[in-house]
Amino acid sequence: MNSRLAGGVLATLAALFNGTVGVISVNLFTAGLSAQAVAFYKCLLALAVLGAVLLVSGQWPAVIRYLQAKWRHAAVCAFFGFFMLYNFETAAYQYVNVAVVVFCLFGTSTVTTFIFSAVLEKRGLRAADVFSVGVSLLGLSLIFLDVGSIGVGSYAGIGYGVLSGIGYGVFLVLSKRFELGGGLVAVFALMLFGVAYLAVPFALAGLSVPAADSLPVLLLLAVLPTIGGFWCTVKALTLLNSQSVQLIELTEPVFAMVIGFMVLGQVTTLLQAFGGGLILLAIAVHEWLQRRAAQVTG
Repeated sequence: MNSRLAGGVLATLAALFNGTVGVISVNLFTAGLSAQAVAFYKCLLALAVLGAVLLVSGQWPAVIRYLQAKWRHAAVCAFFGFFMLYNFETAAYQYVNVAVVVFCLFGTSTVTTFIFSAVLEKRGLRAADVFSVGVSLLGLSLIFLDVGSIGVGSYAGIGYGVLSGIGYGVFLVLSKRFELGGGLVAVFALMLFGVAYLAVPFALAGLSVPAADSLPVLLLLAVLPTIGGFWCTVKALTLLNSQSVQLIELTEPVFAMVIGFMVLGQVTTLLQAFGGGLILLAIAVHEWLQRRAAQVTG
């Protein structure tokens, strides 16, 4: 499997794992946990699981070496990828429908990734970038076109969703630029700083202990999107540029539609199917242009 294909598979898996965040978080809210508690505990449990794996596999010396070499970069990226993403995304689910949060997060993160990449590289947006962003946002809009059914009505929830998208977009670009790596050691280092950041809003909101029956759900949230989704994302960033990873992860709402049909019998409308097709088209065109550009420069 070549590197671009492997990166695409990993980014797709990240989208699949991350698609579970909203539903699981909402279930934890009904169990009495605050948004700050959910964000903190899922990362704390994920950190504990990763720490145990690294300890058993004898990789603690590698963790120490990594932190000595990369702690500044890891601290910066964790602020955007953990504090901004998880703190504001989880808070947004308390105010608006999961679909609205997903739309705000991915729409904002897509624009942020492409613009921030261009700024750091001191270049203008390429025609391929503008096309990919425009088509993907159009597809995303069609998927969530029925505004009345998804309950857009809280500016706070939408604002939190936008902030989480900005954080994720900046994280994707900086992780690639800082070459953080894609192993479990890198994910552990990011999560270590992330837990420290998330402890602040958790403490300010009032410390609380989850009920025993909430622990299995929290563990599921820690393992699937927090460890699985995050590892797939950072690993994909070692194989693809941040713009490609961002576009491919836009398949998350497409997966949600397919899973909703298979598990819940929810029927996808023609507009939603067309929107999903546009997202896939944007990904295919962007990757084809990237490959063609690489062949020309090579």
